[in-house]
Amino acid sequence: MKGPDMPANRSWESASTPYVLAILRILYGILWLQQAAWKVPPDFGMLSNGGLFSWTQQMAKYSFLPPHRFFVSSVVLPYFLVFAWLTLLTELFIGFSHFLGILSRLGALAALFMSANLLVGLARHPGEWPWSYIMLLGYALLFLSAHPGRVLGLDGWLSRRLNGPALTDRPWARALAFLT
Repeated sequence: MKGPDMPANRSWESASTPYVLAILRILYGILWLQQAAWKVPPDFGMLSNGGLFSWTQQMAKYSFLPPHRFFVSSVVLPYFLVFAWLTLLTELFIGFSHFLGILSRLGALAALFMSANLLVGLARHPGEWPWSYIMLLGYALLFLSAHPGRVLGLDGWLSRRLNGPALTDRPWARALAFLT
């Protein structure tokens, strides 16, 4: 049902929208790459009690969901190096997928989960601004709802190949096309 001020055909897109989305996608990728840069192997801050190790301890302290706090304290911290490598590799994937526009929807899904983890774990931290995590989530949702890598990204090239007549009937090609 339409209200009196709702036009029949509302379009949110203009000619510049795909390019604005591409620029935001690239900047979002740079942000994730920049954040991955301070997660330094091999110890990720364990010896100095800094870096990712310190922030993981902060997450165990400030998480606003008790099950999350328990998981970080009981599973993540005892096996910190495994989770540190997973964190670094995931953030690198998110960063490169958005910067290059390759499998950008899959990168957005990973960013959604990483951002939700940061929001839950650090929103109550006194030195953090919770809205930054909400914005990370918002961008991930935006990129998940669109095909951001199809303009100024490798997803455009990949999706044209995957949607060709030879591959349209193949389930793996349809799944891969969805992630572009």
